[in-house]
Amino acid sequence: MTIRQNEKNEPKKTVSAHQDQKAHEKYAGCLELWAGHELARRNVEFAGLEASVIELPAGDAEGGDLCALFSCGGGHARIVVADCVGHDFAASKVANHVHRILHDFRELRHSSRLLEALNDEFTLRGQVQDGPLRLTTLVTATYDSGSGEFNFAYAAHPRMLLWQRRESRWCPIGRGLVGLPIGFIAGESYTEQSIRLHEGDIVLVFSDGVTDIFSRNGEQLGPEGFLSLAEETMATRAQPVVLDALIQALIEKIREFHGAHEFDDELTLLALRRRE
Repeated sequence: MTIRQNEKNEPKKTVSAHQDQKAHEKYAGCLELWAGHELARRNVEFAGLEASVIELPAGDAEGGDLCALFSCGGGHARIVVADCVGHDFAASKVANHVHRILHDFRELRHSSRLLEALNDEFTLRGQVQDGPLRLTTLVTATYDSGSGEFNFAYAAHPRMLLWQRRESRWCPIGRGLVGLPIGFIAGESYTEQSIRLHEGDIVLVFSDGVTDIFSRNGEQLGPEGFLSLAEETMATRAQPVVLDALIQALIEKIREFHGAHEFDDELTLLALRRRE
């Protein structure tokens, strides 16, 4: 799939209040299956998806990356990955706060509406008067197991990668989506896109600890570099891949590039696959 074709498959959406209310009813009763911002390695199955996640705080037991997985009514799922600016304990406090307010709005179906609600709540009530601005990049997505629709929006977060099983290739998704970080300014508007996941398709969701890594020579991995690592890793593995083994192999590739076992920033890597 070329980038141009990819853009055609990712129409931007605007959401009316009536549409949002109808969709909200489908998402009533979202149940959190797992969430964390500490050292973790988890495998979860929910709403027609397989999920495997690795979280690696930088040095401490907790960090500023947050990953949360929700199972909602009628075979629906919600996924959230956030990266709070800062390190160690201070960032983990922000991640805790984002997690708390996320529960207040987790049943909003549309990804752009969730970002807007989180941003307003965080900006108006979550900042410390006369303190430093607390910012969070965030990606959120919903999945409909019936249709395969994967709806997503970004708040200044790295773009996800999609593995299309039918074409055996990775491509970034969400071209053209923009948005300020959560906590920058109240009233920010966000846009969303949707793609259809086919059986066996995989989505990689990650924090900027993945793409902002540097080699010993000062070279930054960046989005293109991580895409290349994903392509190299998938090319060497038998199909269908084991998700947990895939993301562990990607972590090892990142360590090889970095030239060290430990990282300077928190790192979260989540793989999602539509089950057959």
